[in-house]
Amino acid sequence: MNRTVTPLGTPRRATRALHKIAAVAALVCALPAMASPITFESIAPNALVNGDTLSEGGYQMLVLASPIVAELGLTGPFATVVNSNDPDTCFAIGCPTGASGHFLAVTNDGGVKFTRAGHQFQLGSLSLAFLPPVDVTDGDYGLLQFSGIRGDGTVVSSSAAFPGQAANGSFTFGSALIDSAFRNEVLTSLTVNACLFDGNGGCYNSLANPAFGQAQFALDDISFNAVPEPGSFLLVGLGIGAIGLTRRRSKASPSTATI
Repeated sequence: MNRTVTPLGTPRRATRALHKIAAVAALVCALPAMASPITFESIAPNALVNGDTLSEGGYQMLVLASPIVAELGLTGPFATVVNSNDPDTCFAIGCPTGASGHFLAVTNDGGVKFTRAGHQFQLGSLSLAFLPPVDVTDGDYGLLQFSGIRGDGTVVSSSAAFPGQAANGSFTFGSALIDSAFRNEVLTSLTVNACLFDGNGGCYNSLANPAFGQAQFALDDISFNAVPEPGSFLLVGLGIGAIGLTRRRSKASPSTATI
């Protein structure tokens, strides 16, 4: 009497399934992961000085001083987490139209630096508004500036225009028109600040050309795409290689034995 015995090893069907799983894992690792947007809703309204940090959605935000204050090594107020539903705060700071819930106001020529501990990321989108210290007429007053650091330490920059004013004279929140090339940059940190037009084609907020406290802006609904580290691709590659080796060994073994 003959009967067929399947040798020990990885069955073909299971091997094919493992290959599919590995392929899906590789695809997932190759795609940027969309994190929850930074809305500042989990952060209590509070005034902040340079050196203070905020954290939400896995990202850290460091409040930066104006160029002059940074040069002098001083400390001062440069940001506020604002509750747009608080009339007293909005009377004092001038909440932009379209604000909903909390947002970050960066004041006095300051800035904010975004990082994600040990990870790289890409800028997805954000909502922005100009934040003038006094009532001004409608017009283009400056730009939001982006300065990113790549993994090799080089710097890449871009900018976005501020939305204008609503009918009541308040500046409005709007989606930033970010250059697509800059959105594709893989960064280890991103610094955001504002500059003011000088009327001659330039935009200033520096130690040599200070903005005197008028380069102010508001941010909300910031989204980043988390980029997998190179080690993630290596691990997936090793996994696929191990599965392929197992499959080759299985093919090299006798498929059946007759008793």
